[in-house]
Amino acid sequence: MQERAKRLAITILLTVVDVVTFNSYSGVIWQTWGRDPWAKAALLGLLALWIVSAIVLWIHVSYDIRQTLHERNLALSRDPAMAPTGQRRNSDV
Repeated sequence: MQERAKRLAITILLTVVDVVTFNSYSGVIWQTWGRDPWAKAALLGLLALWIVSAIVLWIHVSYDIRQTLHERNLALSRDPAMAPTGQRRNSDV
């Protein structure tokens, strides 16, 4: 469980750093290297790789979140305090 929380924190941190870096430096890099068509293609390829790696990280995190919620639901369903009882006290029937 703690490993999943670490993975979520790392993914959020990397996403924030990626967005800030892209916003800060993309214009300057594009103007500097944008004169050469091969450099433009390489930059677009690197950007695509960057985006795909972020998507893969978020897919893993979403799987971890679903797994955690499923485990929590199983634990709650097995909890005897949460199970319905045959007779209820103080019920108005």
